[in-house]
Amino acid sequence: MRRWIYVFCFFSITTLFLGSCINRNRGEVGPYYKPMEIVKLSDHNYIHTSFMKLESGAFVPCNGFIYVNDGSAIIFDTPLNDSISRQLIDFVQEDLGAKIEGVVINHFHKDAAGGLNAFAKANIPSYASEQTANLLVRDSLEITNPFTERQTVVIKGDTIYNSYYGAAHTRDNIVSYIPSQQTIVGGCMIKSLNAGKGNLADADVTMWSETVTKIKIAYPDASLVIPGHGMYGGQELLDYTINLFQPTQDKVVGNLE
Repeated sequence: MRRWIYVFCFFSITTLFLGSCINRNRGEVGPYYKPMEIVKLSDHNYIHTSFMKLESGAFVPCNGFIYVNDGSAIIFDTPLNDSISRQLIDFVQEDLGAKIEGVVINHFHKDAAGGLNAFAKANIPSYASEQTANLLVRDSLEITNPFTERQTVVIKGDTIYNSYYGAAHTRDNIVSYIPSQQTIVGGCMIKSLNAGKGNLADADVTMWSETVTKIKIAYPDASLVIPGHGMYGGQELLDYTINLFQPTQDKVVGNLE
């Protein structure tokens, strides 16, 4: 897949600045703040990133994904809140000229579902596991199309698979796969290279490696892997994540096939 990067940074709902806000180390935690950044990988594929402030004052980039096909789009994970999500909706509809056919929620944390109300108010269907739907009810958030193990979403004849393979970062996390793009959208379950284990408050570290191994086996042709935080990559992100969460004595290096 040919990849090139353009970065769009939103500083207000009505103003879009280009060029000067390019962050060439966008996968790193930094002391900067931009409400949202959008990276164009191709005419079909975009990464949207919003920035979560930690107690330390640092900002962590939180990734989502946009897939566009023939005037239709599907968004994977929302930005952190409704305000930024409205900007993303406007960008896809107005700048990309695409109708948003749905939003896929990877898990119940705010870096995946924090802006869900903005999509609901725009009458955009939402997709997630039944576990996620049940957890979001606590925050009065509704998933319109929940599933148990596997779900197929079709936009303009192109198929997207949302699947539950097991617990990892959370017990409800799913993975999405776009066969035509050979793309895995893994959310916070998948780590960028050299990342730490991150937030384990709702994690199942005993199952994490096994769950990602199932994903690696299921999608051997994937060439683009989108993690929840940090820089995107390929199959090496799956290998790194599997290795990171294996018991120390079982860790291996390199390709896990």
